[in-house]
Amino acid sequence: MARPFLGLVFEGGHYTGDVEGCVARAREEMAVLSARRLAGTGLLDKVVLVTDRPALAERAGSLPGVDSLISAPDERFHFGRRLAQVIGEYDAAGFVYMSGGAGFLMDSAELSGFVRAVAARPGGIVANNIYSADMFGAADSQVVLSADLPEADNGVPMAVHMAGNPATGLPPTIGNTFDIDTPSDLLVLAEVIPMLAPYAQCVRDAATAGPMGRAAGILSAAKAALGRELAEIALFGRVSPATVADLNARTSCRLRVYSEERGMRAFGRDKPGMAKSLIGAMIQTRGAQGFFSDVAWCSDAAFVDTRVLFAHMGAHLSQEERFCSDLFLWEEVRDAPAARLVRAAYEAQIPVMLGGHSLVSGAVRALAACTGRSGVV
Repeated sequence: MARPFLGLVFEGGHYTGDVEGCVARAREEMAVLSARRLAGTGLLDKVVLVTDRPALAERAGSLPGVDSLISAPDERFHFGRRLAQVIGEYDAAGFVYMSGGAGFLMDSAELSGFVRAVAARPGGIVANNIYSADMFGAADSQVVLSADLPEADNGVPMAVHMAGNPATGLPPTIGNTFDIDTPSDLLVLAEVIPMLAPYAQCVRDAATAGPMGRAAGILSAAKAALGRELAEIALFGRVSPATVADLNARTSCRLRVYSEERGMRAFGRDKPGMAKSLIGAMIQTRGAQGFFSDVAWCSDAAFVDTRVLFAHMGAHLSQEERFCSDLFLWEEVRDAPAARLVRAAYEAQIPVMLGGHSLVSGAVRALAACTGRSGVV
């Protein structure tokens, strides 16, 4: 019997906070739909959903062409080790991997194209982002297994490359750059599903569950700014050249961009105090209110990757606190400077969206695609 070419979807993890729970439940819905869509490509011998949540495993295992594997919830999760175990259990010749929230806006043709791109490059790894990936694959599993695989999925392509193997990045699109793993990502997803992902209406209700009120109003105003002629849009954080080019092509806005700390997680600089952020230093010098006042002076809306700022500030935030910051729930953020930053953003004279890497990547691109405007400025 020929060794199988697998599709892998990983979703799980422990959560304790209310907002974390909202995100987890929405991502479960996405993971089930992603497993079904991968199986529907007809290009994979088997799709396997890997989780530590029995109910999710039961749902996935009932889908045609989909298996499920359960990881022990009390084990410290190490992505690289678990990936190697799954590959070994199925004796997989090759595989494509997607996190539960990755690639959700890829249409059927793009999803199939991803699988074909992996199959066409047997000597290396293909990823949506070489420096910080949430979807990747290898036609020859041994190429990946021979590397020193990291604890998190983001660093796998770079680890494979450092082991001497070619790493190929997919052309960046809205579909493959929008990884949904924060509340602000979910708000954007719910906004764009009718136009960009009509197959995902079942996910929309789950995406808007939770205390979204403050952030929903900001999102509406920020999206409106993206659709205005010659609006000034500020982007801060891990902004890629591809995002800038895409926004220039899709909108008639003028962009103010300061990009810093790209690859922060892959290079281990996401720990408190490790990142170096000029924007963070300006906030510390000017004060959060003063900084956002300055941004409002020259911009009509802003999208801010706060993870870079929090790492620079040395803020020891739990995942629940980071998620609460995205929803402007500063009362739930115990680190005082971080809480002041969140409140100042909410009280700014312009809409300021807060979030993680995807906010200044796939999310803002998806919003722009729904404005109906185009033209390079």
